[in-house]
Amino acid sequence: MKSSATNTVPGTDSDNIKKYLFKIGMKSQWKEVVQVYRNDEWAHKAKITRSGDTALHIAVSDCQEKWVAELVNLVAIEDLRIQNERGNTPLHLSAAMGNVGMCKYIAQKDPSLVGIPNKDKETPLFLASVQGKKDAFLCLHYICTPDESQQRFYRYCRRENGETVLHCAIAGEYFGNIYKHLI
Repeated sequence: MKSSATNTVPGTDSDNIKKYLFKIGMKSQWKEVVQVYRNDEWAHKAKITRSGDTALHIAVSDCQEKWVAELVNLVAIEDLRIQNERGNTPLHLSAAMGNVGMCKYIAQKDPSLVGIPNKDKETPLFLASVQGKKDAFLCLHYICTPDESQQRFYRYCRRENGETVLHCAIAGEYFGNIYKHLI
């Protein structure tokens, strides 16, 4: 496959695709990443870093909102559920960063992603709160609550140790931002 640059995927086996995705992702060559995703569905699932990130995880971490939207449109819903070694999906990363646009692109494709816990039993909704990312929290709140029962929604807002988003918002002195939306 020829990209817009002079790079080509050196073969089609999985190791070569992983190496190539890593290389172009680290160079922020997102147009080429999108091209690989278009041409090879296997690439959507490829964990390309030592910590188990996919190219979509890296695009989110690199704040590439435009390219995240394109990648999200190309992948299947189950590919959005891929977790890295910390159990974070791309939605966890975008929520923790507070990027509302990326949260919307990802969560609107599958609202149930809002309730997936990472290895620390934190959902994307919880991470947005604990990081003080009010707008991302509200975005995810509005995406998940219409289809979810109140009881399930509140499970998304609680850590395994019993701490809630309200506890974390107060501890982080974000209480002026978030608690009024929970009461």
